[in-house]
Amino acid sequence: MYTVELVHAEETHRSPNGGSGKNLADIIRTECLSLSKGAIFRQSPFVPGGHAQTIYAFLGYYVYYTYGLLWPKFTREIFRLADGGKVALDWALCDNHTERPIVTILSGVTGTSDDFYVRKCYNKLIAMNYSVVVVHSRGCGGLRLATPLPFHCGFTDDYREVIADIRNRLPKCPLLGLSFSLGANIMTKYVGEEGKNCPLVAAISVGNPYDMYKVIRHLDSQTFSLSKVYDFAILNFLKTAFKKDQKLILSAPADFDVRKISKSSTILEFTEEMTSKAFGYKSAKDLLDDSSCGRVLENIRIPMLFLNSLDDPICLQPLIPYDKLTKNPCLILALTDHGGHIGYMGKIWPSSWIEHPVSQFFQSMVAHYGTLSIKKLP
Repeated sequence: MYTVELVHAEETHRSPNGGSGKNLADIIRTECLSLSKGAIFRQSPFVPGGHAQTIYAFLGYYVYYTYGLLWPKFTREIFRLADGGKVALDWALCDNHTERPIVTILSGVTGTSDDFYVRKCYNKLIAMNYSVVVVHSRGCGGLRLATPLPFHCGFTDDYREVIADIRNRLPKCPLLGLSFSLGANIMTKYVGEEGKNCPLVAAISVGNPYDMYKVIRHLDSQTFSLSKVYDFAILNFLKTAFKKDQKLILSAPADFDVRKISKSSTILEFTEEMTSKAFGYKSAKDLLDDSSCGRVLENIRIPMLFLNSLDDPICLQPLIPYDKLTKNPCLILALTDHGGHIGYMGKIWPSSWIEHPVSQFFQSMVAHYGTLSIKKLP
């Protein structure tokens, strides 16, 4: 089957604008062609299966990295945080940018503004005259740490500061959130923590892990599987990031064991020895459970679209919290049979699909919800 399946509460939230009386599910089915009734996503025959889709999209990074060096699309801002830290913001401003929508993007654990899926969405959003800003985690995107505190999979404080600052600087601009993989967990957790005071008009989560502990346990347990490649890549990124700023991180008043950190053979071991201690958690499990966005889904009070593929080899279908997603009238889950982990390469010759539902959803949400500066849905 190739049909895009929408899963949601029996009664979804009704639009406060326009007097249409449409509810959220109706809006998506009638205004978002890529998600409407009968809409399909058919994977490219040249990129068959979840692993191929995932790896193809990852390799696309190197194409856009080279392209970005030759033809830069973003202007970098170094944003200073309240605790002395700093994060890189990559901006692309549209015409009349002081009044047009701004899409804030959180990418995956190894993600940057050069990621394939980020660039594909960027191209579509800029064509719609939307501004785009990619928000990197501290110590990522080519930026070194400025304080001993690194980042982790559920750390929302930095994104919260950035959003508050953008809201103050550009108060007339509707703010939107687009997130992928680990970034999807962070953004969803932020939206749930903010509840009715969330300043975003709407948000999209793509390839959300929902339960960080179970996802990492799954990846770490893979020995004779392609999924071990992802586990190795993520662990290598974390260890490289630690080594880059090791001296600064170790200056924190925590009981680090450098030998154990360096010899970590799984993501869970690294989290146990470094990340959990850096943030004052008793164990890796405590940190990961506390970081998982699945526990705050019921608190979300803005329209939010979740895109997941059933053949995702990282964020597994059994971990999708259907019960929580279908109890909140502000949430819509869109499922595809194929797409891998944020791959979504369709048509005959591999062509990205993800930017189409993303742009259509945002356009509809701005039209129906965008005049409210701060959402306070019941």
